[in-house]
Amino acid sequence: MRFITLLSLVLIPFLFTSFSYAKEEISKLQTTGIFSKNEKGALVFTDGEDKKKYYAFNKGTKEKVGGLIDQKVKINAKVKKKDGAKITLLTYIVSVKPVE
Repeated sequence: MRFITLLSLVLIPFLFTSFSYAKEEISKLQTTGIFSKNEKGALVFTDGEDKKKYYAFNKGTKEKVGGLIDQKVKINAKVKKKDGAKITLLTYIVSVKPVE
């Protein structure tokens, strides 16, 4: 009986975390736009067509952008929008190239 209680206490958190990941929507982004830094110093990609903003939050995305800040670029990336969140995160950049 103790084993079953212990097992249920260990497995219940895993059950709830799997439901929270199901609410996230991961999609591809292939467009042109401009990377800039906002007033808080965060790296933000603004889509050139619809002016939607995507926030780069991890070190890998920031490294791939490098010196392309304030330049028009063509981007191929993965973005994640969580239900109820006000922002969309730029989670992985496949490629980023300057547009001439």
